[in-house]
Amino acid sequence: MILYAAVTREGGAAVDCRVRNLSSTGACIDDAAALRPGQRATVQMGALRPMGADVMWVERGFAGLRFDGAVDLAAARRPRSKTVVAAQAGWIGNLGDAYRRSA
Repeated sequence: MILYAAVTREGGAAVDCRVRNLSSTGACIDDAAALRPGQRATVQMGALRPMGADVMWVERGFAGLRFDGAVDLAAARRPRSKTVVAAQAGWIGNLGDAYRRSA
């Protein structure tokens, strides 16, 4: 199973990073977010809420993160929920109803 985390560094945008190693207190990730040791980051993975983390080390394209608290490993491995929002405005809101006419 391949696990990805959305990592947001201070002042940056969220970047999907592959998680190479995961424990309840931290993770080793591919350093796609160009992190620096000592930097703060926000991490979101699986069904977990976003959590804070300290960047402990960066080496050879990898980064080590220490989470602010212990995480539930089962929830971290669950796929992110994909919420579908139905369109309600304009003609596209009536697209699925063959009998409704727009005014």
